[in-house]
Amino acid sequence: APDSIRITSTGSVELLNGTAVTVDSNHGVTTEGKILVSNAAGGVGINANAATSGDIVVASTGIITVDETYTPTDADNDGDFDGPFATGAGRFGIRTLGAHGGKLTHSGTITVEGNDSAGIWLGGPLTGAFTHDGKTSVVGDRSVAVRADAITGNVRLAGTITAQGQGANGAVFAGDVTGAMVVQGAITSTGYRFTTPPANLSRLDADDLLQGGSALVIEGNVSGGIVLAVPPKDNSTTDNDEDRDGIEDAKEGSAAITSLGSAPAMVVGSNTRAITIGAIAGSGTGFGLQIDGTVNGNGLYSGSDGNGLVIGGRGHAVTIAGGMGIAGTVGASAVGATATALRIGALASVPEVRVSGTVTANGGANAGNLATAVRIDAGANVPLLRNTGTIRATAGGTAAGAVAIFDASGSLALIENAGTISASGATAGSGRNRAIDLSANTAGATLRQTVVASGAGPSIVGDVLMGSGNDLVDLADGTLDGTVTLGNGNDRLQLSGDAKALGKVLFGAGDDSVVLSGGAELGSALDFAGGGTDTLTIGGTARFNGSLLNAGTLAVAVNGGALDLAAPVSIGSLNVPSGGTLVATLNQTPGSGTLYTVAGAANFASGSILQVKLGSISNVEGRYVVVHAGTLTGASGITTRTDLIPFLYKANVATGT
Repeated sequence: APDSIRITSTGSVELLNGTAVTVDSNHGVTTEGKILVSNAAGGVGINANAATSGDIVVASTGIITVDETYTPTDADNDGDFDGPFATGAGRFGIRTLGAHGGKLTHSGTITVEGNDSAGIWLGGPLTGAFTHDGKTSVVGDRSVAVRADAITGNVRLAGTITAQGQGANGAVFAGDVTGAMVVQGAITSTGYRFTTPPANLSRLDADDLLQGGSALVIEGNVSGGIVLAVPPKDNSTTDNDEDRDGIEDAKEGSAAITSLGSAPAMVVGSNTRAITIGAIAGSGTGFGLQIDGTVNGNGLYSGSDGNGLVIGGRGHAVTIAGGMGIAGTVGASAVGATATALRIGALASVPEVRVSGTVTANGGANAGNLATAVRIDAGANVPLLRNTGTIRATAGGTAAGAVAIFDASGSLALIENAGTISASGATAGSGRNRAIDLSANTAGATLRQTVVASGAGPSIVGDVLMGSGNDLVDLADGTLDGTVTLGNGNDRLQLSGDAKALGKVLFGAGDDSVVLSGGAELGSALDFAGGGTDTLTIGGTARFNGSLLNAGTLAVAVNGGALDLAAPVSIGSLNVPSGGTLVATLNQTPGSGTLYTVAGAANFASGSILQVKLGSISNVEGRYVVVHAGTLTGASGITTRTDLIPFLYKANVATGT
């Protein structure tokens, strides 16, 4: 009569063809021993017929091997193997032919060699949890280590999963998961024969450099969200399961999703239907995707792009409930090619991207090679990005380019930075080091750098491009080192706290304003070439010691702090209340030294300050005009400070018309 099957640790089923174990009734199968099918076309280790039920278990001592004796040879005597990875086809370690009821638990070792083959292939819905704690590897073109249809139950992917061959994928979930998906193991895919480049690359043939598929592909709904997890911190010497997931913390691994080749390491999205990734229970964030481990796409060989995580962009909508968090690492690297760490494609909706870990891209050195840490494609929807970690793009050479954050969708309305956003490696001043590019935004965007703990100031390194709407760049802490381009619109630049901006700021058409407060410092050029009714306001102890360009209609108010311009400038109006400081650098060289030519009124309140300093200590005696205005009022109430002048000299202020 039908019954459950158990292969003990000393037992085995070994065949030269066919299927080793068939589930054709509502009974389970457990193997603690060996299942071997060798050199069989279409060989299967465990095969479950459609509409059956029963748990399928591969214990930690269980081994399923469906392989062949074929071994590649060095046919051309060039020092490396030639030929395909495998010659047989249609082989499976575990396969279900349709709907199956029961849990599938794998803690042992599954090895499959064959094209169009699989380590585990669920050909229909599985009603029961899917748990992978063992080792599954497959070698062969177009093969997949783990492939699942719909699953009613939680999914756990731990241990190791590897796939090698042209178009070979690590793990593919083609159906819906009614439950949570937790990854705590290493999943790797590649089409390369050598995953460490040999010393002599010239010996490599085309069959050594095939492109594999992705390591992890999720094409269905996941109702309980996706976590790429790591073991919890060990905060107790007596509690072995501090995260309460039913697994001893010491036995938990770290998620490591890796693609060696141009295929993305991880893909979320379908080319046949819209999908939704639900919120992770008990996370506190409400995010649908949390990456605490690593996702890494490495092109490895010259000319192959590197791609880390791709969400959407496959022709159908992808919705990530609440957004996504990156506390681990998402990365991409390439040699002589383009690298993109995180790409959010068309029709993807991610309400928030929160980075507390690292997102990095390292691109090639050639002209046209681009390293992009975060890319949001046209047609995507990502309104908010918060960073307390590191988002970095590095060009491999001065002729290449780097972009830390690029939004082609125009949807990114707010970036909050309390960490590091950096783009570097390209020629300085070339415009190819872009920290943030929001130029596609037409509705108005805000870039805000927030206050952090003392000694840990945030930073933005590289150019910043804003869009054509009413934009705000608000720096409350840290530094911004790069050219800021503000497009048409009524744009605002605000610096407060101890923030510093070191690069040029370009304003487009519109009524623009610059406000410096606290102890902020702006040491770059402000260019108001776009025209409009523009204002510059300085308060607190802030200091502007850069330059003003195309500022003929600019209204300047020095309510506090200091305005320190060491070259002649034309402005629209000047107002210096009590406590405001105007710094004048005296210099006999034509075109040098301070001269404020004010088209309108220049107003000085009693208690306003003129601080005088020398551009040179030789040949400086003389009379200098530092303010020339259409209307000058209150100059007699100016307090003169000469503490920056050597004691050999004296300075007095005279007023007149």
